Amino acid sequence: MSEEYVCAICGYTSTVRAEVVEFKDPVKLPKVLDRARSRGRSIKADDVRYVCLKCSVEMYGEETKQPRSMKVTCLKCGEVVEVWL
Repeated sequence: MSEEYVCAICGYTSTVRAEVVEFKDPVKLPKVLDRARSRGRSIKADDVRYVCLKCSVEMYGEETKQPRSMKVTCLKCGEVVEVWL
């Protein structure tokens, strides 16, 4: 009998360990709980063990968006400079 792995965010269940990631990121825990609640799941922080690959890519992919340039004016000299955010 093989173990079932359940995604904490979307509820996807699999018996294949390669389809899930073990969740050990306490900084992202509130985000995982919010995403799970937005999908209609009621889950506690202690129940978060695995996240499926799709949800993991969506969650961490947001941080790696392309930087964008913005023009700002220096408060001291008034020079316009371009910064990347």
